[in-house]
Amino acid sequence: MSRSTHEARWRRSLCCAAALLLAAAAAGAASLQVTPTTVTVPAERAADGLILSNSGSAPLHAQVRVFRWTQVDGEDVLEPSTDLAISPPMLELAPGGDQLVRIVRLGPPPTGTEASYRVIVDELPLDDTPAPGRRGLQFVLRYSIPVFLAPHGNPATAPILHARIGGDADDRFLQLDNLGNGHAQVADLTHVAADGHGRVIAQGLSGYVLPGQTRRWSLPAGLDATPGGSFQARINGEAVERTLVLDR
Repeated sequence: MSRSTHEARWRRSLCCAAALLLAAAAAGAASLQVTPTTVTVPAERAADGLILSNSGSAPLHAQVRVFRWTQVDGEDVLEPSTDLAISPPMLELAPGGDQLVRIVRLGPPPTGTEASYRVIVDELPLDDTPAPGRRGLQFVLRYSIPVFLAPHGNPATAPILHARIGGDADDRFLQLDNLGNGHAQVADLTHVAADGHGRVIAQGLSGYVLPGQTRRWSLPAGLDATPGGSFQARINGEAVERTLVLDR
């Protein structure tokens, strides 16, 4: 096979994949909606909830599951959990309808440090026969909702972030260590050079650092991270970006 033929097929594959993703987004935009996007359950309460709604013109089926959320070597790890109960775990929503899904803590609240979970909400295909107005492939839409359980006594929970630069000259990264008892949602990560020039590292929501965990972000080649510059990020939706203290 010639190189040009191989490249042409590769480009066609990319175009097909992009088309499928766009179609999936279009299908999902008119169907399942989930609110809120983050849940925090205070220690004195054993339950909270999500609202699932159907903004489409056809009924939909959804499945709701819960997973314990941890991080290992900076990567998210989800494991099935029986710490929380979901009610109902399976449901059908009529067009324009909505449903409260309860998240119930089955044991005592955590001690000292918040506990982290993810509730996964999947829209399921109704059947193998497309419904009127939903021709072609039926795409599955998924939401992943962070759920945090406040520790016993509701002490103030907050991240304590330490930053450092690691790696070598060709592959450097920014590492954030969270030494606090609460999570850090990191958004709009930016490097500001000593002359005040800013360079975006990750725009928008760029991940979480859970309590006692570490996360890394690759730094662009040629970034001037010499002393005098700083990294800034919006933590947990704060209105003002926070300067991250670098451990030298």
